[in-house]
Amino acid sequence: MAEQEEMMPTQDAERQGQVADGDCAETQDQALALRGPGNQDQTTDMIPVAAVDQLQQSVQQISKDDAHASHHSGHPSVDISENPPSTSQQPPTRHVASGAQGCSAPKKMKLDSPAQDAADCCQKDLKWYYRMTGSFVDLIPWFGDDRKHILDIYTKLQLILGKDKVMLTSYDDILLLKTKEGELIPIAVLTGLAGRGKTTLFNKIAYDWAVGSSQVLQKYKLVFLLKMHALEQSSDLVDAVFDQLLAKDVSIERGALDMFIKNSPGKVLVLLDGFDELMTTTLCESSFGSILEILSGKVLRGCTVLVSTRPSHFDRLVSKELVQDPFAHVRVLGFSSKDVTEYVNKFFTGEPDKAKGLLEKIESSHLLSTLGKSPMLLLLMCVLWREDCTLQETMSRLYSDGVSYIFKRKGLDSQHEVSKVMIEIGKVALHGLLSPDQSLSFKESDFKFEPSVLDLALKAGILTRQRVRKRLQSHNSVQFIHKTFQEFSAAAYLQSLLEADPEEFQKILNEIMTKGARRFEYLLRFCCGDNEACTYEILKVFQVRCQEELSFKSKMGQLALHCYFEGQSKRLPPEELIQSFIADQITIKHLDRDCLNSVTYFLKCVADQTRDSGNAYLAKVQKFCSFTCNLRWCVEDFAFAMCAMKNLYAVLLTSCSLTGSNMADIAKSLRDLSNLGKLEVFLNNLGGTAALWCMHLKEFKTLTKLALSYCSLTEQDIKNIAESLMDLPNLGELGFAHNKLGGTAALWCMHLKQLKSLTKLDLGGCSLNGPDIKHVAESLRDLPNLVELDLSRNHDLGGTAALWCMEVKQLKSLTKLGLGSCSLNGQDIKHVAESLGDLPNLGELNLNGNNLGGTAALWCMHLKQLKSLTKLNLISCSLNGQDIKHVAESLRDLPNLGQLNLSDNYDLDGTAALWCTEVKQLLHLQRLDLNRCPLTEEDKNHINESLTDLKKNGLVIAMKP
Repeated sequence: MAEQEEMMPTQDAERQGQVADGDCAETQDQALALRGPGNQDQTTDMIPVAAVDQLQQSVQQISKDDAHASHHSGHPSVDISENPPSTSQQPPTRHVASGAQGCSAPKKMKLDSPAQDAADCCQKDLKWYYRMTGSFVDLIPWFGDDRKHILDIYTKLQLILGKDKVMLTSYDDILLLKTKEGELIPIAVLTGLAGRGKTTLFNKIAYDWAVGSSQVLQKYKLVFLLKMHALEQSSDLVDAVFDQLLAKDVSIERGALDMFIKNSPGKVLVLLDGFDELMTTTLCESSFGSILEILSGKVLRGCTVLVSTRPSHFDRLVSKELVQDPFAHVRVLGFSSKDVTEYVNKFFTGEPDKAKGLLEKIESSHLLSTLGKSPMLLLLMCVLWREDCTLQETMSRLYSDGVSYIFKRKGLDSQHEVSKVMIEIGKVALHGLLSPDQSLSFKESDFKFEPSVLDLALKAGILTRQRVRKRLQSHNSVQFIHKTFQEFSAAAYLQSLLEADPEEFQKILNEIMTKGARRFEYLLRFCCGDNEACTYEILKVFQVRCQEELSFKSKMGQLALHCYFEGQSKRLPPEELIQSFIADQITIKHLDRDCLNSVTYFLKCVADQTRDSGNAYLAKVQKFCSFTCNLRWCVEDFAFAMCAMKNLYAVLLTSCSLTGSNMADIAKSLRDLSNLGKLEVFLNNLGGTAALWCMHLKEFKTLTKLALSYCSLTEQDIKNIAESLMDLPNLGELGFAHNKLGGTAALWCMHLKQLKSLTKLDLGGCSLNGPDIKHVAESLRDLPNLVELDLSRNHDLGGTAALWCMEVKQLKSLTKLGLGSCSLNGQDIKHVAESLGDLPNLGELNLNGNNLGGTAALWCMHLKQLKSLTKLNLISCSLNGQDIKHVAESLRDLPNLGQLNLSDNYDLDGTAALWCTEVKQLLHLQRLDLNRCPLTEEDKNHINESLTDLKKNGLVIAMKP
């Protein structure tokens, strides 16, 4: 009984009301919260010295020793109701709490009116309460009975306004928002997930008003902070103030206070904390009391109202029955990434390596990053990391460790006893989750089992209990410390149910899937945790009910794989489910570490458990693609799975954060695949590492294409790779685009001579200079099959063509040449065009993005010699009307020219009459592009009229604005 009494707050503590929101919004609510911008924070208001002096003169000062005795030091802690330790860099300014006697025994004095008397007395009692009991908050339950002053634990918050996502600097900004007509907006709805700081924010507003530290709040005579979990739809404002805030023996006339509020609504600020916890679940407008009528604007127009809720209840609050425009919507995002970093560093003061390790772990996981925004869950991660610098990979094991720790802190280390408690309270938890409004708050009478179980859960801190008073009646409200712990215990009950009553288990599982599997993501994942039987049953239901939605890229498919990963089962999923994921092409895209863990585990298990049967599932895979997935953490498992893809033909790895050793693992896994034809690796930092993995390339005998673009490769890397490729008989395409190789070609180009089967070479964007191009062209001239050479985006080639164009002239088999965006000038183009006249097969020439305005007369006549040319690109070359005329004149004798692209030349407005006649002579032209050229209507008329005959012969003209 002593322990039970210890968990029961005093009446003052009840007023203070620091409990958790007790919920965590659904997955879609999480995505809503995770998409907001995030690095600014709310600032803590500081008290002017004058304000402190005034308080000290008007009230009795509390002993500094007594105030100090109520605090203690240690690791930073957070209040279960969203209160983390302060992360401010400056020590907080403490307000001197007064010892005012409230209004229990008011002095006799002349008062202007009964209403004013009541307001004065109410203000005095409220300020005493907010400064005294209300200024202290209870810390996390399993840390004992610690209480801290709000200034010691208040942390900065992120406040985001409306659809435009405007970052607010403080709550003052909310109270100053105006309509287009210049009127103050009377109502603000604050939404946020559990543990994000809504309750703490309201406590801070009330405290700042009581001590006079906010100028904006000084216009309010009365500030009422009400907990909505103690309210019904019929609740009256004045009654609720007496029930929740004022002392029992206060000498205030209810009618007089009501009169002041009605006569002076502009002097009243109402803070309604937790609309989602309103006791009434089905609203009826005719039964509304004054509190809901204030929200609907039917009474007390002119007063200011801030109301908080979970995002899932926003539509219920903002409706035609309740809040309507004008109102402000402010999202409370809790900890920012910066706050998480500061918090962890503060927790591990003196242990920077531990702090760094945990932060890296959190940042690598979307799940942990999401949980870390809740101060309470971040503290739990810190506590678990402190033990041995590890966090479990599965969510189920992470929470299992957390539950064990919570019970052990209270001396309850019997695993059997802990399991019994979790299953028993899990039955109530599950009933709440499946209720229409997802109940997160319960009465003691809901826990219909032996009292000792409830006592143990309360003693450990898995459950919290708070006294809720309604007029002369009261009851204990019981909540889980966080919605995820409610889901974890509900899953424990579900697991026990599969063994005890399989039919009931299936019935509940079907109900969950009917309501929406993603709505119950954590419940399903927890239910699978280290339980093979539950995992298999849940995956069977996924297959039957969600078959069309199962894929690596779908949220439903990812949830199914999360469930399989949580189960850590040695048994494969149902065959139909495996086939839903594994097709001839596997593509994974934008997956965080949590999803990658699940995908990798699934592929590894399929590969491992079917290898004796020839890997029938994975053998069907012909193409594997990964985009923007950090494979560094799981590359060995991926490599193992790729070994089983016996018919794999193409591998594409883009932005996968691969290192040299990762690349070695992948190359080893691919070298024995007899059908591998294409390997493309983009945007991975492999600079200086080729020596670790290039030797494996020698084994890729069937390889026809290798691309290593944007990989930070060095000249030594290119040399090593080129040497390794010499014996590949089928290699036709080779790409090294966008690796900085300027001035290095002499070191590696000679090895290109050995690639006799090479047909395409891409060296675009490699910072090559004139001498580099000369070396490369010299090395390529003996390759009989080379048909495409792309040298585009080498920006240092301006004025150098005379140095290398004669070497390019020797590439007799060339059919396509790219020289776009090379800073070439008119003289360069002259040299190039002269040299290309001897290439009998050149069909496509790309000169895009070179500034050639006003120079066409210098080089256009040489285009006449390109008799095999089929396509000429002159996009964005700053050509003017006269240039187009010269070009068209030179092209009219080319019998094969089918495409001419002149898009993005911005100096052509009003010039069409000058060159249309020449274009008309291009009798074989099938497509003319003039997109985004500033043509006038007159220009367009000239073009359409002049080219009528060509259009009849199939010419397509593109003139998009």
